Amino acid sequence: MSLLIIIKPNAKKRAEKLLEWLKNACEKRDLSYSIFETTGEFANDLAKIKVMLSQFSKAVTLGGDGTLHLTVNALMGSTCTLALLPCGTGNDFSRGFSCNIADWQHAVFNNPTEVDIGQINERYFINIAGVGFDAHVVNTLNNKTRGFAFSYSWTSFKELFYYKPKQLNGVFTQGAEQYPNLMTVFANHKHFGGGLKIAPNASLTDGMVDCYQVRSGRVLCNVISFIKLFFNRHQHIKNLTYSHLSSAVINTNGLLIEADGELVGKTPAVVSVHAQALLFHIPIKKASTVK
Repeated sequence: MSLLIIIKPNAKKRAEKLLEWLKNACEKRDLSYSIFETTGEFANDLAKIKVMLSQFSKAVTLGGDGTLHLTVNALMGSTCTLALLPCGTGNDFSRGFSCNIADWQHAVFNNPTEVDIGQINERYFINIAGVGFDAHVVNTLNNKTRGFAFSYSWTSFKELFYYKPKQLNGVFTQGAEQYPNLMTVFANHKHFGGGLKIAPNASLTDGMVDCYQVRSGRVLCNVISFIKLFFNRHQHIKNLTYSHLSSAVINTNGLLIEADGELVGKTPAVVSVHAQALLFHIPIKKASTVK
């Protein structure tokens, strides 16, 4: 077995101990490994990783949701398994497991599980994709220095007073719909936006995504909706529609799209789910000590 370790250079300080642990674990198990440092150029990094994959049986991501997003897109269609050692700023995907870092370390060498992967246009996502306000916030943060997970919540609250929602025309489980879109979210897992639990019942193994369509109202209404989301009370928002689906189409032009916290383009968009498409080393929550 050989491992491809994928790491973001500016995350090296946060990942230093984990990287050292992983190197030692490979040496103890007589496993070979290679380290790939991302450059921030998604297309170039994606192409390089895809070329390298034939030499490895497992990819281990050391980083946050953005590095994980890159790795997932590279691994789709390969036989390489995926493990994660979360050490990013938001770590929204890893939050959904409620596991400590020791659990994630154990998972690296445990048997993998087949998990679902979502797709929005050409991009795959393992966590959440969204159209509208959440993508607007991601775009706003891209023009700033991301310092900590709370940046998303604080920026979201401020931007609610200036954001101008647009009409969304699409086809969902209920059929064709048109509504003033605050945000439409497709959740393969539970958290987004630096810890907001948008989809508490989302599952990685059911072949579906949870869809939350939040219709826009007046500014005060949107602020109340966000506050309820912040405190995990959004299930009671009157202007929210929930559905469980495997595909959707958004026909409207020009709405920003985010996937796993990365800005990935604009609508129109086609959303689909690839069931059991990737072998992922899922952590199991337990009290344990990694040696």
